[in-house]
Amino acid sequence: MDQQATSKRTTVIALALICTLFVALSAYGITWGLPDRSVDRVLFGEGEPWSGEKIYRLANAAEKFDKTRGADVDANPLDKSQGDNGPHAPILITGSKEDIAKIYLRYRLYTYQPDEMITMMALAGMSPGAFDFDPRLYQYGGLFIYPVGALIKVCDLLGVIDVRSDVTFYLDHPGEFGKFYVVARAYAAAWGVLGIFTVFAIARRIAGSMAQPPGTSDGTGDGTGAGLLAALLFTLMPVVVCMTHEGKPHLPGAVLMLAAVLFAMRRVESRLHYDWLLMCGCCGAALGMVLSSWPIFALIPLVAWLSRGSVVEGSSSLWRTAIQAAAGLGIAGATYFITNPYVVINAIFHPGILQSNLGNSLGMYQIDRVGQGLLRVLELTIEGVTLPVLVLGVIAVVGAWRWCRMSAMPLGIAAGIFFIQFVSIGADKPGEYGRFGIFPNTAFVIAASCLLMRVFRQRRAAGWVAIVAVTAWMGFAGYGYLHNFRADAVNGGSRRAFHQQVIQQANAAEESTTAPWLGKKTHVGLIAEPAPYSCPPLPFDTTPVYLFANREAAIAAQQREPTRWTLLWTTDQAQPTPQRPMIATATDPQPVTPFRSGPITPVTPISWANKPIERHEASTPVAPK
Repeated sequence: MDQQATSKRTTVIALALICTLFVALSAYGITWGLPDRSVDRVLFGEGEPWSGEKIYRLANAAEKFDKTRGADVDANPLDKSQGDNGPHAPILITGSKEDIAKIYLRYRLYTYQPDEMITMMALAGMSPGAFDFDPRLYQYGGLFIYPVGALIKVCDLLGVIDVRSDVTFYLDHPGEFGKFYVVARAYAAAWGVLGIFTVFAIARRIAGSMAQPPGTSDGTGDGTGAGLLAALLFTLMPVVVCMTHEGKPHLPGAVLMLAAVLFAMRRVESRLHYDWLLMCGCCGAALGMVLSSWPIFALIPLVAWLSRGSVVEGSSSLWRTAIQAAAGLGIAGATYFITNPYVVINAIFHPGILQSNLGNSLGMYQIDRVGQGLLRVLELTIEGVTLPVLVLGVIAVVGAWRWCRMSAMPLGIAAGIFFIQFVSIGADKPGEYGRFGIFPNTAFVIAASCLLMRVFRQRRAAGWVAIVAVTAWMGFAGYGYLHNFRADAVNGGSRRAFHQQVIQQANAAEESTTAPWLGKKTHVGLIAEPAPYSCPPLPFDTTPVYLFANREAAIAAQQREPTRWTLLWTTDQAQPTPQRPMIATATDPQPVTPFRSGPITPVTPISWANKPIERHEASTPVAPK
């Protein structure tokens, strides 16, 4: 009895230490990439910075809160395929004060992460006084948007944040608006603590059900060791480290899916109706957190089949199984609609709003070129969970069919279906798409942990070496993301490095407010509208800036007129490749330089922190992609 109590106490202490580590890692660099006024030195040079009222008025910012369309849908989107001088010609985006004001608004209110702002736009578009809580944003669910809004209000009541309905105040005080993003990031990260306990419980159950080698009496046969290892690897996993620093619902959604898996496992083993209800509720809540969680609904008919006969003793009929599955889907659906009531309301009364928002999202994610999608997803899975864990996880999945088929089935099938969705729309996706892999990546972590502890029970020395090596590899990969978040949090990232160089060039130039390569004779070409995440700050009011349809069109234009164009954009990579031979390292003073915060800075494509910036200067021909 004493040994059991000691073991339980040790487990509790270990989980507490893992949670403490998780909180510390989540807080480290959480203020990265927030808006502030320090960029005014570049945006306005020696001139007087524009007031918030002027920016709001000229940018016609009020149109952003048009209640007839989705919160993330631009009122007047630019068609990059129709340029100023014909199809695919570049579009001048600094041709008027109104155009420039729209750019300044982004640098005052947006972060370095391009999607964080849509949550704030959804909240800003509500009218609580008129009982209008429609977010007009449905790919992010009510379980994310409403709690973030509530937490911001609580911070206001506590005097931590100054909450006002006056947008011009935040345009004049962007640092105050930046606190909203910290609240959203903290809320997303807090779900990771629940994720630690859920991962621990799942791994312990699966490992405990595996066939034990004869003669083992080391106290690890109950799966506790595998559970603790899985919880630690989950904490260090690069994609988890990344998503604890972004105000987005993908980590909370993944945790709710894992909770559904845990209750599914318990339901299959115990046949308790309580676990069935919790599983169905978690499935609906996961969808209510983020729409991409829909594959978890497959658990409901699966578990109804695996636990058939538990509703009416002795019954195993297909008919009763179908009724139970339908009831479970109803519970999950009700949970979703309770947390997202405006989906139903707008489907009946305002279908145009739903079509506007969801159509915008569906346009970005379409099933196409599955083979290329698989290759891209494998790259992002290695990035998100590391190569050793992926390999060990695959081996464990194969072995699970013999070792622990029934206990691992809910996790394996749910993660497999989600992985198929991940692959189906993965072709040509940028690095940030890796955020969708949190759930299947965690499944690989759990599988790898169970396999490692099985090896440890059979061969202790080899097991210790393998566990330490895998953990160290995971920790180093996660550190890369922390490093880049911290770099941006202390204003030492790529965008600020570029910012400082523009100032230095401006000070050294004959015209004190314009860098030599940012004059009227040199045009800047971009491939995305200027915003803090896609373009470092520039003196937009004195420099002609054009928007190209894509990278290839921009490079072709510079090849035709090499003395006219300077090209700028962020990139996922910072090393030369056969396709991009002109990209230099951070310390090599080549004409094309991806700016980073240091010479040994890791590349972290899932994150937007410390993103490398490609610069193709005028007078320098660029090799085609």
